[in-house]
Amino acid sequence: MSTGLLVVGWDAATRAHLGSFDLPFYESLEASGTLLPEPFWQSREVDSGSAWTTITTGHSMWEHRIATLSGRVERPRRLKFISKFDHFIPRNLFDKPARIWLRKLALGDQPTNDDVPYKRVWHYLPDSLGFAVPLTYPPRRTDGVTVSGFPNPEVAVQPPELEDDIRERYDGEPQRKFSEEGSGAVRDGYIDDLFETHRQERDTVLWLNEQRDFSFQFVTFTLLDRLLHVTDPDNDAIQRAYETIDETTATLVDAIDPDDVLILSDHGMKHAPRLKWRHIHDETSGIWAGTRDFGLDTHLDVTPTILDYYGAEMDDERYEEPASNANTEEMEGRLEDLGYL
Repeated sequence: MSTGLLVVGWDAATRAHLGSFDLPFYESLEASGTLLPEPFWQSREVDSGSAWTTITTGHSMWEHRIATLSGRVERPRRLKFISKFDHFIPRNLFDKPARIWLRKLALGDQPTNDDVPYKRVWHYLPDSLGFAVPLTYPPRRTDGVTVSGFPNPEVAVQPPELEDDIRERYDGEPQRKFSEEGSGAVRDGYIDDLFETHRQERDTVLWLNEQRDFSFQFVTFTLLDRLLHVTDPDNDAIQRAYETIDETTATLVDAIDPDDVLILSDHGMKHAPRLKWRHIHDETSGIWAGTRDFGLDTHLDVTPTILDYYGAEMDDERYEEPASNANTEEMEGRLEDLGYL
């Protein structure tokens, strides 16, 4: 068996940045375009929790009910009411995310992967890998492999027998600050740790491909997002991060030798400092690029397009197994550490 399609998520990759750096693999791809969120988020700062869930299920926020990494849509009427006038509220008000805070009034509890009733794209396809996609903790059972993504208290894996081997290679995302410091300041060494985590992620995916064959792979890297949130545009680490993720993608392609490759981002970024962040999400500048013209316009297109590539359909869309119980308190702690709460 060989991999037909390798999807690599460049979380927060931004169209305006891509022409500024030397990215040989990205530049070699045949087709590219802007990838917008679903209509609700096209004039709002789309959250990665909602974006990646829509990208990997093919369902809108109103169906899967994941609004943000930290809040579910439990009162849709209230959210729709607030959305009628939230555009009158500045995105940044006295250096605070006023519009996001207003929206939280309509959201419910901390979501987990248990709350997503719809299959992720890799669960439609046999022998598939889903790696580090945000809000996939705890992972569902699979005949392939799923490694959970942020926010997870610890890296969780399906099937469980691979968990110890993967945890030896991959620690999960580093803390941005240490809780005992009691401040939002980025700790010394955090940026270096982001690059080290990215290396662990790359090497773990390569190791998994040495252990077994996959027909489809969906791998996500959050290096760009985490870095841009804490750096200003003149920081040399930004160029290093883009060039690193481009090189990583080329390394995976050389090792896996897929028939086709698709790169995509959940949103772009723009410099607009506030509170703990330097760059904030830009819903208008997400990207996709591929070895063929996948013809993507919005997040809603991704899963149907992948399934069409394999000649599959979105049938039996819901999971049949009962959900497990995730540790939401520790998930909230991880989100607070990165400035989401």
